[in-house]
Amino acid sequence: MQLNEKIFQCRKRCGLSQQELADRLGVSRQAVSKWELGTALPELDKLKLLAGVFGVSADWLLDETQDAPPAAEAEAQPDPARHAWVDDVPGAVGRLLRRYGWLAGVYIAVAGAAMAGMGALARYLTGRMFFGFGEYFSMPSDMAEMAKNNPVSVMGTVFFVLGAALFLAGVVLAVVLRRRRK
Repeated sequence: MQLNEKIFQCRKRCGLSQQELADRLGVSRQAVSKWELGTALPELDKLKLLAGVFGVSADWLLDETQDAPPAAEAEAQPDPARHAWVDDVPGAVGRLLRRYGWLAGVYIAVAGAAMAGMGALARYLTGRMFFGFGEYFSMPSDMAEMAKNNPVSVMGTVFFVLGAALFLAGVVLAVVLRRRRK
């Protein structure tokens, strides 16, 4: 088995995309692609890094007479923290997800902000409904308790809290996916 085939086989076994392997090695995705196609060879320092990432020896990578890695090295498991389901999506949809997936976080943050705004508006309008007439009419003292326990006010609070949580989650998701893309 030749070096290019070993690189491809080991990368797949470890569950890494070409981009993830390139990021670990400090090279471009195109360089990894050329190595796997056999149109280019990795430099010596990159070969050492490749061996470390794959959990094999550099000797095994270079030796074309050995097809399978030695038994101890064959036990290397995929790194689940590095494997993303987005990398398994094929074609144009996969490219769009990898490139613009962070926009999902922006969308979630905007939806969360809108939801929190609706909750705040519901609480405000409920309060105005119960206390707005106090200027013209005398209201019983238990009206404040009724305003707090009003279903619209309670749901407004729930919407506000859920919207705020969605907003924060969306911001975090957008930032994480945006940084991962770089």
